[in-house]
Amino acid sequence: MRARAFTSRRGQALVETALGSMVFVTILLFGIYFAEVGALSLKVQEAANFALWEATGHVMHNPQNGVFQRSNAEALGASEAAGRYQDFDGRSGQNSGAMTFQQALARATRIQVDCEPTRPAGSPVNILGTRPQDASTAETGALAQAMDIQSEGMSCTAFTTLRAERLGNFMEPEFFKVSHRRATDPFRVCAAGRASGGRCNGRFFMLLDDWGLSSVAEGRECPLMIDSGGTCANVDYYGWAQSVYQKNGGGGGAGSALMAGVGATGGVNEDQFFMSFRGAESNYEQSIGGSHAGNQTVWETTPFVADNLSPTYRNDGRRNKWLGGVPH
Repeated sequence: MRARAFTSRRGQALVETALGSMVFVTILLFGIYFAEVGALSLKVQEAANFALWEATGHVMHNPQNGVFQRSNAEALGASEAAGRYQDFDGRSGQNSGAMTFQQALARATRIQVDCEPTRPAGSPVNILGTRPQDASTAETGALAQAMDIQSEGMSCTAFTTLRAERLGNFMEPEFFKVSHRRATDPFRVCAAGRASGGRCNGRFFMLLDDWGLSSVAEGRECPLMIDSGGTCANVDYYGWAQSVYQKNGGGGGAGSALMAGVGATGGVNEDQFFMSFRGAESNYEQSIGGSHAGNQTVWETTPFVADNLSPTYRNDGRRNKWLGGVPH
């Protein structure tokens, strides 16, 4: 009788262990799956933001042609992001040719990056700040005419489709009344927000191009050139200023009107454009009195000579750095 009772207790423990193991293994597998879903979802968000920041590294404007906020920057950024993140890594593109990415349990399709050269749909126009057409005067609109703004900015999203693999339907429906497979159905993961009808409508947005002069060439000085037919070393700055001048009507013809009024004639081209400025290359400094930087008497962009500044900012030339030699 004692042996029979002991055997019964051992059988109960075995059943409880088996049941507990099934529950534990189920929790363990889904824990691994959800952890992988979380990690892959972050990579989807990272891909969309990478495209935005990558676009800022491309040429934003071409003042010689009057083109600003070039729309091809978003296409280049999206292409680079899609190539780097197709394997969910991002450090370097590994083109294996596979259409899916498999981890222990989670399987994902390639990350798709979608960028548009515009602000997100439904967003107010005032997020764009003051645009050239807003700053132009009603009389001429010269600034807007001189600047062909190709895009409002850049908005991006990224998405992938995730599902679980290697989670079977063991003991369904005899033991488990609710199928595990329902929790492993494919679903769309979006970089921003949730999918609606299989589409990712949420997007990240960034303004592009501050219309500033940024490259090494756009930081050069521009000595005065009279009757030479040329511009100067800083052709972008010169061309941009000349375009605004011409769109404003040039010289305006006041001198010709005055000469015509007195019956005189002249061959001076009133619309001829002149522009010059001197920078650090010519050691140009103008005394403005002690007013800044420890009562310095000159105002100049870096690099320049100032006794109370560190040698890093001293005038040893621009060294072909568009920030004027500022360490970065």
